[in-house]
Amino acid sequence: MFGFSLMKIVFTIAIVFAVWQAFKYLGRLQDERETRAKVQKRPPESPKSGGVEDMIECKVCGAYVTRGVKSCGRADCPF
Repeated sequence: MFGFSLMKIVFTIAIVFAVWQAFKYLGRLQDERETRAKVQKRPPESPKSGGVEDMIECKVCGAYVTRGVKSCGRADCPF
């Protein structure tokens, strides 16, 4: 009744392996959900953090510079 046969051992190992793989798969799904939630909750990037900045044209040389820049590199620059 409680004898160990090769078939019982193989079946038990297969069941344990299947349950182990299922937990790994569910863990990966949970990690992906958490990652997506973090990305969606992240505030939009500010210009200081490497995001997109508005550019304005220098009236003297015609070069485009970012808002708030001190100079475009020329001596007669109005910035």
